[in-house]
Amino acid sequence: MRQVLNTPYWYNKEQRIPKYLCEEIIELCKEYEMNSAGVFGANEKDKLMNTSYRQTNIAWIPKGTVVENLLHSHVGLANVQARWNFTVTDMEVAQFAEYTKGHFYDWHKDVALNPATPHRKLSISVNLSDPKDYEGGDLELKNYWGSKDLKLPTAELRKQGTVIVFPSMLLHRVTEVTKGKRYSLVQWYSGPEFT
Repeated sequence: MRQVLNTPYWYNKEQRIPKYLCEEIIELCKEYEMNSAGVFGANEKDKLMNTSYRQTNIAWIPKGTVVENLLHSHVGLANVQARWNFTVTDMEVAQFAEYTKGHFYDWHKDVALNPATPHRKLSISVNLSDPKDYEGGDLELKNYWGSKDLKLPTAELRKQGTVIVFPSMLLHRVTEVTKGKRYSLVQWYSGPEFT
């Protein structure tokens, strides 16, 4: 966990996903069925709704797509460059999110104590939108202890095509979108429990 304290997140500041590809991904993902997001549960049957905690629309991206391969390559690079070197053996289905005016996701962790849930280790988030297309909607993180907001390079992370990877046990949120629409991709990578 010392390396999580030293490097709590990684992002692709030099080689962002190109604008044209972000726009193609948005159009591709809009073809999948969008639903109101719950606070947990990957399907309609298992999700819980709590609109005071989370408001956004999501679609699930089938496994084996080009989108999934793109995310996977960034997670592998981040795991090595940030020196987390977590043992990652599986990934969940990727999620496409649409945040419109008033949408947000309050402070949460991507890990769960539920034994039926995979042991998430790394989370990835991709900003697909041009920052001029929305206001608000910033990704924020807290340190490992959850007691202090990390000073993130917000302007950098808002750039279209920015990928951020962080350990799933960190508290994070998406602030309320006050204007326009923000599109993003997220996915979770799991493995054996830490020993």
